Amino acid sequence: MKKLSYLMVLVKACCFLLCVAVPMLLLGCGEGSDSSSSGMISINVTDAKPVLPSGTEQVLIIFDEVFVHRTGGGWISLPLTQDPSIDLLQFQSGTTTELVPPVSLIPGKYTQIRIGVTDASIRIDEVDYAVEIPSQNLKTDKEFDFEVVGGGAVDLTVDFDLSQSIVVTGPDTYMLKPVLHVNQTQEAATLQGEISDATLGGTAEATIIVTWDKDQTGDLSSEDEEYTRVTLTKGPVDPTGFSIYWLVPEEGYNVQIEVDETLTYEEFVPSVDLPAGALFELNRGDPI
Repeated sequence: MKKLSYLMVLVKACCFLLCVAVPMLLLGCGEGSDSSSSGMISINVTDAKPVLPSGTEQVLIIFDEVFVHRTGGGWISLPLTQDPSIDLLQFQSGTTTELVPPVSLIPGKYTQIRIGVTDASIRIDEVDYAVEIPSQNLKTDKEFDFEVVGGGAVDLTVDFDLSQSIVVTGPDTYMLKPVLHVNQTQEAATLQGEISDATLGGTAEATIIVTWDKDQTGDLSSEDEEYTRVTLTKGPVDPTGFSIYWLVPEEGYNVQIEVDETLTYEEFVPSVDLPAGALFELNRGDPI
């Protein structure tokens, strides 16, 4: 009888474990738990060699959050890299650094990215200055559509355009007004060119201004929008090459080159010449 009692206890225990295990197994099969039904996303951040106050050596941005918005759902928080303090001047000429490591994401269409910043500073001639942000936790929303599919991966690059994001508000005073360009990393377009020593003359630097030509006429108007501007520093070899990375593809751009604040060269690049992943050579590949 004692052996039978032990057997009954064992049977009851097995039944209890089965009752607990089956619902947990079914729950584990829900949305987002199966790697084949989820997608992956990763986000990098970068900047060009921006036009900034003379002597700028560092621009430190402290990120505190990244969200994406899913159609029919809501805002989803993504984990940041271990050190969200990033000196953006270290990541130019096509290089990037990780902001959000690869993470699982529910399949669907996403239409917005939100990036939060808590602090910023700029170092000029070895002196650090605080960069004012409009609120204690600055949130910047950027409309950008991308699709996450089960078993797929999306890799995004955010160009944090310091040439427009750092605003000089007075002597040694600065404000952060983020201007973000977002691309699927493999689809970003690039402009490439060379400037001869003859064009530069006795000047060591030139400014390259890229404007988004919204009506694609090639003639700039008040409705067009500056996309970015970067500094070219004369190199040891004639001519000096340059590249403008992370352009949104399938758009028209007007490129202007200024030397000593004088317009030296201008070219319109139509959207048909900038498909996804395109590399476009200015001046048909000849030095400017």
